Amino acid sequence: MKSGSRRDFLKGSATLALSGLAQRMLALGSSVTPNNADAELQAYMRKYSVPGISICYQRGREVLYSAGFGVSDEVSGAPVTPASLFRIASNSKAFTAAAIFLLIQAGRLKLEDTVFSPQGILSQYANSGNQKDWLHSITVHQLLTHTCGGWSNESDDPMMEQPGFDHQRLIAWTIQTHPLVNPPGQHYAYSNFGYCVLGRVIEQVSGQPYAQFVRQSVLRVVGANDMRIATHRPAPNEVTYYGQNGEQPYKPPITRMDSHGGWIATSHDMATFLASLFAPADGSDAPALLSRESLTSMTTGSDANHGYGCGLAINRAGNAWHFGSLPGTLSLMVHTHTGYSWAAVMNTRSPIKDQASDLDRMMWRIARTDTTWQV
Repeated sequence: MKSGSRRDFLKGSATLALSGLAQRMLALGSSVTPNNADAELQAYMRKYSVPGISICYQRGREVLYSAGFGVSDEVSGAPVTPASLFRIASNSKAFTAAAIFLLIQAGRLKLEDTVFSPQGILSQYANSGNQKDWLHSITVHQLLTHTCGGWSNESDDPMMEQPGFDHQRLIAWTIQTHPLVNPPGQHYAYSNFGYCVLGRVIEQVSGQPYAQFVRQSVLRVVGANDMRIATHRPAPNEVTYYGQNGEQPYKPPITRMDSHGGWIATSHDMATFLASLFAPADGSDAPALLSRESLTSMTTGSDANHGYGCGLAINRAGNAWHFGSLPGTLSLMVHTHTGYSWAAVMNTRSPIKDQASDLDRMMWRIARTDTTWQV
């Protein structure tokens, strides 16, 4: 499809899908329609050439607003609905962090436990690489807070290399070929690889495959029963992903990215996860996932970066959030200090640098148009 015809198609598809908004909202029992949601989403989709997007606002168990806009697949013209599944990319990290804290609550793990030391959780890698002092001192907490000393996404992200390697081989290869650049605990550097390692920590400590443990211990509690690890073969209700500027959404080894960026979910799944995660602080009716003590620990920054806790960015106002970004997808989930949770996810990623920040601002504007919401 030529670029001009594709843009025309997207505009027509978005308008068509928006006309069925009320029907799709009823699928999740939404009770409120913010005044400017339709116009905001249409303008955003036009600006960033977005085929389809799903958003959800929630407070406790109550779904305030949930809708799909545009198309999940350009060829069939199937609309995005609240049940549409999308790759959520790095929002997966918050689910992994929550699973780690459940193991801590159960007394099976500590934040201070070393990972790669001879007595560590993954001691099979203790003799790998040439920086054994630094390697042996890396803790679970440092992996959670991206302060392990290396393996940054800024260049040569190991998770995007050696696509034929499984997790175990990739970890051994990365330790050998990607030296740490700072002493652990002293420097913040966002790391997909660190969360890949945390997935293997969960497997070692729980005795279960990573996805199985998260499904049983996290997703079942919050009610996100359709979430699963992505594959290159689409799941039922999963959207089609569209690359821009030459990106190839189906090229990355998405299944291997499980614990740092591999989950697919609905926007409602993400919002309801945050509602349950923060239930102890909100005093809401959502099923509490963690204890208040664990939640406080998870949402406390490190000495190296006060603005990032464990799997979530945080600020002094008490808000928490995370973005996810991969070729073919962009996602966001937010929890406010006033007890609201919301999420948005789409099936493309634009090369325009403001796309993520514009998404965040738009979601806040939509929330603030309803005077009954105290965001």
